[in-house]
Amino acid sequence: MGYLSKQPTGGGSGGKRGHSNMERRVYNDEVKEASRRKRRQEDREVTESAIKQSDKS
Repeated sequence: MGYLSKQPTGGGSGGKRGHSNMERRVYNDEVKEASRRKRRQEDREVTESAIKQSDKS
């Protein structure tokens, strides 16, 4: 078998042990809320552009 390191993996070490982005400075709930807002805004823009295109035809 290969050599296994006895050292702990650091935060943000590429997904090892499920801690891929733990060095960020904001809480997980803030990240989730910001991504929800961004998704809603993008959905709204797509819907508005689709409505404008359907009105033209």
